[in-house]
Amino acid sequence: MKFMEGQNADIIKKYFKNSLNFIIFDLILDFSLYFLSISLVSSNLIKTILYIILISSSIFLISILYYDYISFKKKFNIIRKSCKGEIFYNKKKNVLICRNNNLRICASLDYNRVYLNIIENYIKKAEDTNDFYCTRFEDGRIEKKEGLKVFQGKFRLIDNNEIILCSGKSIIINKIDKIEIENALNMLLSI
Repeated sequence: MKFMEGQNADIIKKYFKNSLNFIIFDLILDFSLYFLSISLVSSNLIKTILYIILISSSIFLISILYYDYISFKKKFNIIRKSCKGEIFYNKKKNVLICRNNNLRICASLDYNRVYLNIIENYIKKAEDTNDFYCTRFEDGRIEKKEGLKVFQGKFRLIDNNEIILCSGKSIIINKIDKIEIENALNMLLSI
C-alpha cells in the first residue's frame, strides 16, 4: 500500500512540476520584458502600464495554473477512490487511467468524461489512431440503461502508455463525480 501512495504522490508532483515550469517560463519572460522596457522606453507612463500588465499577467497565469492543479488533485482523488487500483497519468492524451484487475477507469481531464471498462477478453496490442482520448468503440452495440450509455463489444483503450484491443463492457459518464462513478460501476458489474 505504501508503494501505491508513493506512486500517487509522484503523479501529483509531476503534474505540479509541469505547472511550475509554466510559471518559471512566464517569470523569465516578464523579467526580460521588464529589463528591455527599462532600456528602451523613456516614458514613465508607458513603463508603469507595462509593469502593471506584466504583473497582472503573471498573477492571472498563476491563478489559472493553481485552479487547474487543485482541479487535477480533486479528479485524481475521485478516480483513485473509485478504482482502488494502480493509477497512471497519460500526458499525451491528458487522461487519468486506473487499473484494477479487469477494470479500467479512464477519465479525460480535457472533456471531463469518464469511461468505465470491464475487460472480458484481451485481444491484442493495438495501434493508436489518435482519434480518441480514452476508449474507442470498434464493434458492438450501445444501449441506454438507467440513463447511461452502455457499450458491449470490442473496444480500444489506453492502458498506461499502450493501446490495447479488448472485448467487454463499457459505460460513459459525462462528469467526473464520485457518486455517478460508483452508481455506474455497480450497474456495470451487475450486467
